Amino acid sequence: ISDEAVKDIRSLVMERYGSRFTPENACKYYKKVKNAQEAHEAIRPTNIRRLPSMLVGALDEDSLKLYTLIWSRTMACQMEPSILEQIQLETGNCDESIIFRSSCSRVVFLGYQSAYQDVESETIRFKDNEASHNAVAFGILSSLKKGDQLSIGEVEIKQHHTQAPPRYSEGSLVKKLEELGIGRPSTYASTLKVLQDRSYVTVKSRVLYPEFRGRMVSAFLSHHFSEVTDYSFTADMETELDNVSAGLTEWKGLLRDYWTRFSSYCSRAENVHIHQVEKMLEKTFGDFLFASLPNKSRTCPSCMGGTLIFKVSRFGAGYFIGCNQHPKCKYIAKTLYGDEEEEESPQKSNTVEEPKLLGLNPGSNEKVLLKNGPYGYYVQLGEDRTGYLPKRSSVSHIKNVDTITLEDAVELLRYPVTLGEHPKDGHPVILKLAKVGFSVRHRRTTASVPKVNGDGKLFLSS
Repeated sequence: ISDEAVKDIRSLVMERYGSRFTPENACKYYKKVKNAQEAHEAIRPTNIRRLPSMLVGALDEDSLKLYTLIWSRTMACQMEPSILEQIQLETGNCDESIIFRSSCSRVVFLGYQSAYQDVESETIRFKDNEASHNAVAFGILSSLKKGDQLSIGEVEIKQHHTQAPPRYSEGSLVKKLEELGIGRPSTYASTLKVLQDRSYVTVKSRVLYPEFRGRMVSAFLSHHFSEVTDYSFTADMETELDNVSAGLTEWKGLLRDYWTRFSSYCSRAENVHIHQVEKMLEKTFGDFLFASLPNKSRTCPSCMGGTLIFKVSRFGAGYFIGCNQHPKCKYIAKTLYGDEEEEESPQKSNTVEEPKLLGLNPGSNEKVLLKNGPYGYYVQLGEDRTGYLPKRSSVSHIKNVDTITLEDAVELLRYPVTLGEHPKDGHPVILKLAKVGFSVRHRRTTASVPKVNGDGKLFLSS
């Protein structure tokens, strides 16, 4: 607050409350965090003598309450501190194996609290009887003397569970960043926006919840860029940049030193194979990843010879738990996409779904199974086994897969069907079944089939 404004505030405090409430010297406040830029004054009334009562009728109810709060806090910042008298009482049994502690306080001198008790602050004053309750409790405790005998009037049993530290909100995260000396007030909003835009965190009821994608990125950076992700690194960099701004540090030398260290981390990370990253993430998040497996067994239920491991999609679109015998065994137990981590999507199960046996194929006597994979449900002829790739057909176009019968599955597994060879080049013409219906393919040319004949057959001549 400017010196001129402080002078006006102290003058009004002297007039309204007297010399006891006015400090001998003006109160000065300093920044709580080292990276606070303090580019402007605190929010305060432009004229402290413009009392809240003067604005009744000129401001709406909420605006008047806001102005009253600003006025009261501005007045309080240049007043004497309040003085409290506190009493603490310990009560125990004879051998002092059980000790109960009670404490209470009362206000001896209001000090700055007078600004909130002022008639001008009535619109923001709490309407409670806390002060009178404290006075009664203080009187009871102060009437007791050391050695007094007490009798039990009533025993109330309460169970208390220790709570985990609360998750960060946007406000508490910014406060933590300030304490660590990371960032600037101008960068906090963009930092939080990037975290949400990249699906590293989600916001539910103003609380930040980390997504698994964010946990993976954090683990990867902490493992391979340990110095850069250290809290002190960013804070020290902020200090060095301030020194550059003040002319105390030569900027070329600072950048050269930083880039030399950072580029060495980048060079090492370039040589890390994706399998090494997968193993590191599996070791870090194993308890979370494999918690939903039946009996927490990591034996592949399809081939019974492989082990379920954490893998990243080769297209970078997601991550999943699958058999380590791929491509011989293509079993996938759990798919972890960002959208499937939402609690509001109970229809997307994260548990392992066992293949459903629909029956035996009348022609080959092989099992016909209904299975669920990363791209939806499909039917499969025969079981997975080493060196054998069973025939499969997608049923994602069927809304209710529970209605699929053995006959439906056998019909779907007929396709693709080779209709014959093209008369001009001798390449096969193949009939396929897709989501939107039938289609024929010849080399790289695909054409939809509007309708097959009545008995469901299509010939090469067609």
